[in-house]
Amino acid sequence: MVKISLRVFLLSFIVFVFLAGIAYAATPRLSFSDVDVKVGSKTSKNLNDGDTIDDEAEPGDTVEFRVEVKNNFTDAEDLDIEDISIEITIEEVDDGDDLDEESSDFDLKAGRDKKVTLKFQLPIEIDEDTFDVTIHAEGEDENGTDHDADMRLRLEVEKENHLLKITRKTLSPAEVSCNRKNVQVGVTAINIGSEDEEDVTFHVLNSDFGIDLKDDVGDLDAEPNEDESRFSKVYTFNVPSDAEAGSYPIILRALYDNDRKKAEETVTLTVSDCATLKKETTESTTEEDEEVAVITPTTGRTTTTVVEETPAGATVTQESFLKSNAFVTGIIIAEVVAVIVGIVLVISLFRRRG
Repeated sequence: MVKISLRVFLLSFIVFVFLAGIAYAATPRLSFSDVDVKVGSKTSKNLNDGDTIDDEAEPGDTVEFRVEVKNNFTDAEDLDIEDISIEITIEEVDDGDDLDEESSDFDLKAGRDKKVTLKFQLPIEIDEDTFDVTIHAEGEDENGTDHDADMRLRLEVEKENHLLKITRKTLSPAEVSCNRKNVQVGVTAINIGSEDEEDVTFHVLNSDFGIDLKDDVGDLDAEPNEDESRFSKVYTFNVPSDAEAGSYPIILRALYDNDRKKAEETVTLTVSDCATLKKETTESTTEEDEEVAVITPTTGRTTTTVVEETPAGATVTQESFLKSNAFVTGIIIAEVVAVIVGIVLVISLFRRRG
């Protein structure tokens, strides 16, 4: 009986060691220890492989993934995993294309973990659907062995039934003064809801200038990334000549769903006082030195002569060359030379006669 019990014990011990070895070998050395996902302002925590993210996303939402990865080598093994990177992909979410982000590389010592945050901006034009999300981490230990970890999640996108959004608003010029004609406002409105819209109208408004422009847009489809789902136009208006200097809001408004809903944005036009602007320009020009280009006939080269401004109250006098000191000095020298020449001639004449 004792011999049988000993055999059973030894056999059980061998099986235990074998199974423990298999379990140890199967333990991933790189794993995800925690995954949280923030959609908009709400966070889903402690997600596992295959989970659906708790909160639905909307068009244009920010989706933030906080992924914690761990090196599962023990302190006794003391193996670092190096050059670890985490890549996250939201599949086919951008008009059939993927969105993906990748972290910078980092190292992990045995038993340590690190949290990485990656953010995505969902497209404004997006299908109402459920999208697969893949999270992949990989690195290499000090012995050159590769390690990786993978997780899949699902992201649901929900859209409001009726929703228009103004995605473009431009104003040119944004500031006017004397010339107040042909101010242009560019707009684009898109149907980002799940329902087609009928009888959409678009308005450009400002009560100070008497601006009330209207377009009967008609239908805007709910199909993302199609021309039929958007409205774009450039409007032109003039600013009254008697408009006072100041800042004026130009309202851009789309009405839809039987005028029960609106999408609205504002651009600001700055009007400067024309007289003040002219005065500032004149003063600026007066303060500058005037530059005059002079062509030298002999060389054909262009030189620049700076004519400095005469200070107020100063008297400018110009002296002719005939009255200048140089001219007088020249005459005196010529007279001295003439006298000397005369004396020399007289002396020469007397010598010949003698």
